Amino acid sequence: MKFYTSSIMLILSALTPPLAAAPTPAAPLTVQPASWVAHDLKIGLFNLPQRYSCDDLRYKFRDMLLALGARPNLKVLTARCELGSRSPEVRLQFSMPELAERASKRGMVVDSAATIVRLEPGHPASLHATDCELMRQIKDRLLAPLSQRVMSFNLACSAPPSRGARFSLSIQTLQPLEGGARVADEREPPLKRLN
Repeated sequence: MKFYTSSIMLILSALTPPLAAAPTPAAPLTVQPASWVAHDLKIGLFNLPQRYSCDDLRYKFRDMLLALGARPNLKVLTARCELGSRSPEVRLQFSMPELAERASKRGMVVDSAATIVRLEPGHPASLHATDCELMRQIKDRLLAPLSQRVMSFNLACSAPPSRGARFSLSIQTLQPLEGGARVADEREPPLKRLN
């Protein structure tokens, strides 16, 4: 009888799902005031291993800037891509949130939080595994001048393709929070030229 009871208890414990662990609360966001800072940046891309159409470049740069927290009214202008050149040029006009103590006090103030954004094939959707060299040049020519903190990267573009992503970058950036905008001054944010 003792063996029979032990066996039933063992079977019941195997069939009973374990108690779910209480979900770990997400770390609270540290909300920081930021100002929109306008940027006007020209990026020359050189000797890309594949040709990109003007539309391809516009989508990739636009999607990437939006993922990094840029204001949606950005402009991406392209040159030398109509004939399938492997050395096109891209001009970007966009605004990014910068901490209020580093940015001008004029313009729109927005609540923001530091987050880490990972750029890799499929995120954003317009990036593909074959964009490794393009991403390497973007890292050097766009992210470095913007003072975004590159936390980690894997840009071994000449390595043979493997099962995983061919490239990845993790960038710490400020993301504007929904509904956290307020006007500090009626003037436009200052224009910051990066060349």
